Amino acid sequence: MEDPVEAVSLRQLRALVSVADSASFTGAAEQLGMSQPSISHLIRRLEAEVGQTLVVRGREISLTDQGRNIADVARRAILAIDAVMRECRDNTSLKAGSVNVAVGHVSAATLLPQILHRFQKKHPEIELTVVDCMVEQIRAKLLSHEADIGLGAVTATDDSKILIEKLWDCGVCLFMRDDHPLARRARIDARVLAELPCIQLNPNAPAWLAISRKLIAANIYPRVEQRVILVSTAVGMIQAGMGVAMMPRIAAVHMPRGIKGIPLCNPELEWPISVVRLANYPQSPAAQAFAAVVRATVREIGAAQGA
Repeated sequence: MEDPVEAVSLRQLRALVSVADSASFTGAAEQLGMSQPSISHLIRRLEAEVGQTLVVRGREISLTDQGRNIADVARRAILAIDAVMRECRDNTSLKAGSVNVAVGHVSAATLLPQILHRFQKKHPEIELTVVDCMVEQIRAKLLSHEADIGLGAVTATDDSKILIEKLWDCGVCLFMRDDHPLARRARIDARVLAELPCIQLNPNAPAWLAISRKLIAANIYPRVEQRVILVSTAVGMIQAGMGVAMMPRIAAVHMPRGIKGIPLCNPELEWPISVVRLANYPQSPAAQAFAAVVRATVREIGAAQGA
């Protein structure tokens, strides 16, 4: 036998609340955009489900004590349901919402400013929070739901919990002061890394580990004299004449005057730009909108750099 509570519909409760508020079947019909017979039918169905009269009919419409109790509870419930549905629709239409983005330090210093500018211009109503972290921490930020989406040099893995979408391989350049003896070359053979004082960015990051393996396979061992985490620290050291630094090619557009990047070759070194998310967890409309802006921005930057 069907539970009477399960059989009660939201439309029936809306009709009861409207009748209570307007003290009229006609007024309730106008409020809800329905016909008066439809309102009467909904009230009769509700009374049949609960097994008692809820509305006193006559010249003046009123509710029984139990009718008022049900209407009071239903009114609060309907207000809460309507509010959450409006919020959901606003999120879907990108009129509201929020997204937390975990970004590796290198991407934060190179790609993120342009992406943020475009995203905020296109979706000003969406609140975006940057979770600045080491690129190897992005997975943990996603799994803990501290972040909705990740951006950085994340390399492919066998991790079934994480979905990695590689957008671009921007390659690696050697950055140096423009008065460096190698600064006029169009390309630099990676073998010189063994002879130059090198500043190494975050050596434990997956992308750098992959680069190190590729260099070792080519019997190239960079002369690393400084290890740093932030791009800004590496830049300061280059400016001070403390050495050269391998960094992704995309960093060139953000370098201060007096520093230039020259592509490395023999071997060609890869620097992936990827967006990352949980594999079996639905993305919010705000996170999907952010990913779309990232794709468009990276595609445009890649085209401008001839990738």
